[in-house]
Amino acid sequence: MVARRLSGAERLMAEAGVVALIAVVVAVFDLIPVGTVSLGARLALWLAGFLAAWLVYLAAARVGIAVARLMGLADYWGHALAVPFVGLAVTYGVLALIGGADAMFGAQFGAVWVQALLVAAGFFALFFVLYARAEQAPVQEAAQEAAPDAPAPPAPAPAVPGVAVSALHQRLEPGFPPILALAAEDHYVRIIADGKSALVLMPLAEAAALMPEGSGAQVHRSWWLAQSAVTGQRRAGRDLQLMLHGGMAAPVSRSRIPQLKALGWLSP
Repeated sequence: MVARRLSGAERLMAEAGVVALIAVVVAVFDLIPVGTVSLGARLALWLAGFLAAWLVYLAAARVGIAVARLMGLADYWGHALAVPFVGLAVTYGVLALIGGADAMFGAQFGAVWVQALLVAAGFFALFFVLYARAEQAPVQEAAQEAAPDAPAPPAPAPAVPGVAVSALHQRLEPGFPPILALAAEDHYVRIIADGKSALVLMPLAEAAALMPEGSGAQVHRSWWLAQSAVTGQRRAGRDLQLMLHGGMAAPVSRSRIPQLKALGWLSP
């Protein structure tokens, strides 16, 4: 079974749902004691607290990713860099609720910060595992609206399809395979390789600019393809699609057809 990739908005909703579910479990079983407080009060406290901490993490992660890229590290290090700052924000918030300014700057700050760091690190590890598993799922074809009318004979596949070396590879984990295509998903770009993909927070134009000049072209407002990965073309109703190594298909904008014909990507 082929898994459908989540869009950026769906990823945010999924993360919020996981955070809320954990907050409910913590409240129901009183895993983080807060004294003699009713279940309803615990549910309100932990749902509001966990979701607020998650929102703080989203903001801190943006800064962490920028720092990681500046240092030449993969984006997931940026998420890790955000953990201590999220713990710091949670610590100040909790202490402000229970004791005001005196508690925020009192002797118990260190102990509460350690607890907040452990919770933040636990969430980081959970989402790291969830997204790592999701990235192993096969990539679904981009367009399946209609059966092809008359597929053109595929061009001979190159020995190593895709772009094996690029500036974009520096944003990915070591050993990432040759890149076949880039697909925009809201504020993210999915980097597609043979049997593997990765999601990076950047515009499609920025990701395409990191690919070697002349190695590919943008064929649609949401798609960039490596020329060596294109194996043929087909019609799906009135729409034109380019076939990629591995059987994937990408849509072609009508406005880009003349340019692609001039580049020799499309048959006359």
